[in-house]
Amino acid sequence: MTKTSTLNDLSNFSSLQPVEKAVDEGDQQNLLFYNSIRSKLDQLVKEPSNETIQKILDYSKKK
Repeated sequence: MTKTSTLNDLSNFSSLQPVEKAVDEGDQQNLLFYNSIRSKLDQLVKEPSNETIQKILDYSKKK
């Protein structure tokens, strides 16, 4: 039987911190964007105009 071990040296994980920070910044930017358009999205759900509905249908047919 072979015995193996793994070092629990945190210095190996220091490269992960900038990635996590970038993800957090991306999430914050997405949240800011969503908050900026939330009222318009709510209005679209409640009272969509015929023009908006037609644009959505046209777009969906292109894909």
